[in-house]
Amino acid sequence: MIVGEELSPFENSKKRLDLLALDEFGKLVVIELKRDNDGFHMDLQAIRYASTVRLFSIDKIVEFYGNFHNCNNEQAEKAIDNFLGGDYAQKLDFDNVRIILVNQYFSKDITNTVLWLNEQGLDIKCIKINPYKLNSESIWDIDTIIPVKEAQEYQLKLKEKKHSDQETKRNNKDFSKYQFNGGIFGKGRLVLAVVSDYCKNNPNIDIVHLQDTFPKELQSRLETAILYSDLENNSKFAERYFKDDVITLNNASKIIVCNQWGVGNIDRFIDCATKLGYKIEKQS
Repeated sequence: MIVGEELSPFENSKKRLDLLALDEFGKLVVIELKRDNDGFHMDLQAIRYASTVRLFSIDKIVEFYGNFHNCNNEQAEKAIDNFLGGDYAQKLDFDNVRIILVNQYFSKDITNTVLWLNEQGLDIKCIKINPYKLNSESIWDIDTIIPVKEAQEYQLKLKEKKHSDQETKRNNKDFSKYQFNGGIFGKGRLVLAVVSDYCKNNPNIDIVHLQDTFPKELQSRLETAILYSDLENNSKFAERYFKDDVITLNNASKIIVCNQWGVGNIDRFIDCATKLGYKIEKQS
């Protein structure tokens, strides 16, 4: 259902949205029409329009429809309500704006961009149109190139799988706690507690000794402990260490401990700590 044409979503701007429509689910549809050889920036322009029309009110949609179809607000409301099968105010969806790009030609830059944006969760369709003459009549050949019909179902399933996998990852996060020296710790804090206790019981060690005792291989990518001064040359590591929990050795060296521990490396650290005589119990 077409709601309006040549609309101006932006205040104090000459830019015009070609067509604004509604689909059968109540979603707003931004339609950009071009008739050139590259469609330069039409994807970005449509996204800008989509980000703006989602802020429209229901009354604004009714007003646009009335102006376009030359009817009053009551008639516009009734037409929209009939199209959506009743209860239109509840069914209008301003949060999931669809985009349709229509042109005679789509450059590879445009199609690659649209494919990537669709993978990120947007809903963009590209329709290619070709005019030609048949018995003195003008005919339009219309072809949907994105998504292609053969791949549409596959892309839908892929999107559903991606969403399902993300949900599974969120639901399967390991929040196990560990008992050590009378305290209960998460993974990162457990490592901090063990290293702190080791330094307390071995006051004359230095950073070399500490890194030999708790080698980098335990974490796999980062040193278990580093000098605080190392952050001056590697500021990107600042969030990966307990920089507010500094351990001071007898030689005045200031040590900080890595906080990047998960199911993939914590067991290696616990095995190392166990060999040093520490008792760590996983809480059920």
